[in-house]
Amino acid sequence: MRDKFAGSLIHLLEEQIDTGLNLATRIQNAIRRQIIVGALKRKDRLPSSRTLAAELGIARDTVEAAYQHLESEGFLTRLHGSGTFVTETGSDFLRDHGPRTRRRNVEIETGNRGRIALNLGGVRDPVTRAFSAAMPDLRAFPSSTWNRIASRIMREQAACVLNYSDPQGLRDLREEIARYLAAHRGVRCNADNVVVLTSSQQALAMISSLLLDPGDVVAVEDPGYPGVKAALKMAGADLLPVPVDGEGLRVDVLSRRRGPIRGVYVTPSHQYPTGVTLGFDRRVALIEWARSNKAWIIEDDYDSEYRYEGAPISCIQGLDPSGAILYVGTFTKTLFPGVRIAYLVAPSYLVKTFVTARTLVDGHSAYLNQAVLAEFMSGGHFTAHVRRMRELYKGRRDAFLEAFDRHLSPFASFDVANGGFQITCDVRNGVGEAESIRAAAQLGIELPSLRSLYLARPQRSGWVMGYVGLAPQEAEAAMRKLARSLGSGSQSRRRV
Repeated sequence: MRDKFAGSLIHLLEEQIDTGLNLATRIQNAIRRQIIVGALKRKDRLPSSRTLAAELGIARDTVEAAYQHLESEGFLTRLHGSGTFVTETGSDFLRDHGPRTRRRNVEIETGNRGRIALNLGGVRDPVTRAFSAAMPDLRAFPSSTWNRIASRIMREQAACVLNYSDPQGLRDLREEIARYLAAHRGVRCNADNVVVLTSSQQALAMISSLLLDPGDVVAVEDPGYPGVKAALKMAGADLLPVPVDGEGLRVDVLSRRRGPIRGVYVTPSHQYPTGVTLGFDRRVALIEWARSNKAWIIEDDYDSEYRYEGAPISCIQGLDPSGAILYVGTFTKTLFPGVRIAYLVAPSYLVKTFVTARTLVDGHSAYLNQAVLAEFMSGGHFTAHVRRMRELYKGRRDAFLEAFDRHLSPFASFDVANGGFQITCDVRNGVGEAESIRAAAQLGIELPSLRSLYLARPQRSGWVMGYVGLAPQEAEAAMRKLARSLGSGSQSRRRV
């Protein structure tokens, strides 16, 4: 047995040569594996540590260390004067439950939220290719400036960087965010109202879970952002779709709805996905509706910095001192997705609730990126970057629309966007939304669906095309390829 055992052990040790593990650990893994697969059975006696060491040509202490570890795990029993044996209890369990058995695994049911999450399919992040929506151009980010600040902070604040951080967010960053929002977005807040989070999706999930009960009704824009719908459904809320027109959310339609409504979600600066701006009269009407109905307004200001005609429109939150508005923003669009920093501006009486809940979710955001961003903002780099990107993206939008007219106008029409990262398009002349999306996918082109963003009918068939992440020549090349594919498909349909 010993020669056979040593030979099989040598083979298993060779399989682990590139793992970087020490020899004692590799011997442990090899013996453990033989027990698990049934090559070693209960009460089987193993060679003594001295004998096995001689057969393997290694130090006895190495084998002894492996045996002792396996004994502590319960795989081996060592009897003084008798030898080393495979344990009875462990081998019986592994025999009945190990990989060689044909017994079916027990599938324990998830809770209701787990089933909801699986059915919703999650929220898919955009990818870096044409024509992914809501994806900034990462090549234009001033990485050298960011890296220089990060290197200095690592040198000077290493103890803080490596430690836990404030669950509400780094104080310096919260102060910079509050100053920026007051100056550029008209937000009424101070650093104590700001909660730094990892993403706007986290903010929406926390709002949904902390402020709503199952069965509460929440109004949402239709069409609208799928991430908030997922967060609300996960919390057990019932969604009330409210149509959007050329001036944004139809507040008049919302006001006519019967029954209690707990809140409303809006993207007033650039409605997602249409890009329209909620008019001032409707903003006032929405605030009045929220007051009279004692309802929350969730204001998602995801890309408000990028308005290409005129100055960015101020937010709704600054118009309402009542404390009924939860303001959500993110740096993933203005900086880069990997920064993982977003924020929630909450009324003072709710901040403790959100910060406490944050400690139960993921504790805090990483210190380093917070510290770098705080200095990036205080040094004027952030506002300068936004100005550069606004000019860059405006030029890309104009070039994109011109190229669209040249190549895709036979197949779709577009709504001119006065800001943001994407345009909405309606397919026409017999082009089907699903068919065109499949054709684009075969070309490696992302063509997000417009119809899928609706909850109620009627639904527009078309695309949500992102344009800021591509240089004009890249966008036109992708359009040319797509047009050829759609054109050949149209000819095939006519022949049929």
